[in-house]
Amino acid sequence: MIELRRVGEDAFDEIYPLLVGFGGNGMSRDHWQRMLFSYPWADGPYRGFGLYADGKPVGFLGTIFSRRRILGREERFCNFSSWIVDKEHRGASVMLMRPLVAQLPEYTIVGHTPVPVTVAVFSRLGFVPLESEELLLLPIPGVRGALRALGGSFSSAPDVLERELSGDELGIFRDISYTRVHHALLRRGNRRCYLVARLGHRRRIRVAELLYIGDREFFWENRVLAQTALAAATGAMLVSVDRRFAGPRVPFAIRRPRPRLYRPARPDIPPDAIDGLYSELMML
Repeated sequence: MIELRRVGEDAFDEIYPLLVGFGGNGMSRDHWQRMLFSYPWADGPYRGFGLYADGKPVGFLGTIFSRRRILGREERFCNFSSWIVDKEHRGASVMLMRPLVAQLPEYTIVGHTPVPVTVAVFSRLGFVPLESEELLLLPIPGVRGALRALGGSFSSAPDVLERELSGDELGIFRDISYTRVHHALLRRGNRRCYLVARLGHRRRIRVAELLYIGDREFFWENRVLAQTALAAATGAMLVSVDRRFAGPRVPFAIRRPRPRLYRPARPDIPPDAIDGLYSELMML
């Protein structure tokens, strides 16, 4: 008999064997547990949906819940992750997605890493494009950008960020400091810009993938300073930015496909209001 269940934090031990087979991303047991089952900012009564056959888990879809302040108000988010079903029961895969949509109407649901072949399934469930491209920023400074960088500074030291960040950004830093992400605080004059990035790879080239940009105008005005700070924090040669966070023209950048999907809880939540924090991207 096939059964669908909500699973809580106490279900990790029985779900973990499924996660081990999800892919060779080098994640440890502790990383899986922290990403999907014991994250400290949890805003929800459960951690995902499990598909069971005769009492044994054969499928799983993780739900990473959070509350964020966007557009001047608090909104609820669910970033889904790790949609996996064993080979024998793949025909029941969509059962894991249906309750995600039906039971969470007050949440904006985000899929940062959908598999291309499943995009049609998501579309039928009411998801719309969040992103289509990433920009890989090349380390080629223009003269003006290089001169602006000389007038700025940056730090990735935890004690500095703890001291200089405030409000929601200080909360972000404290929430996610245990994950695989890297932090940098840019300064120029009286302005600041807080960045959060993870380390990725493109054909074995290290890439700093931006998950959060505190002041986008500052970031683009001080791109050389930002790329220098991220290189120091991560050792990456390139910086990746989702296209929705950029202006119409970005020089010295390579465009690559990067589909992301979401189902907004309200029609006035635009794609550029949603970043990569509080999602699987922080731990993968």
